[in-house]
Amino acid sequence: MQTRVISIGPEAKELIEGGIIILFNPSAPEELKEISVLHEREDDAKNVLHEGGIISFGSQEYTIDFVGSDANANFDALGHLAIYVNNGDEDTGQLPGSVFISSKTFDLPTIEVGQQIRIF
Repeated sequence: MQTRVISIGPEAKELIEGGIIILFNPSAPEELKEISVLHEREDDAKNVLHEGGIISFGSQEYTIDFVGSDANANFDALGHLAIYVNNGDEDTGQLPGSVFISSKTFDLPTIEVGQQIRIF
């Protein structure tokens, strides 16, 4: 599955620096656009999130360690996904719509407008 970043809310950068990425499609409510990375899907693949899968932000790849019970449905319907990056304590915040990802280098992703996000 591929999607492209179309805008980054002014408050989203602070969240990203804290290891949280909020994805939404362009129809997100205005108050959520402030904290979100808005994206447009480039295909209509469904139920793409699974433990052991990969999410890439440009050339940076992350392993999916946890997928909440509502994550695929929310992502398919609204483009909404709460991504927690390199969260060592996965017992905190495992909400039904969340996904936990990790990298071997523990770097946070660099996210830019126009960048492709892939899930495979």
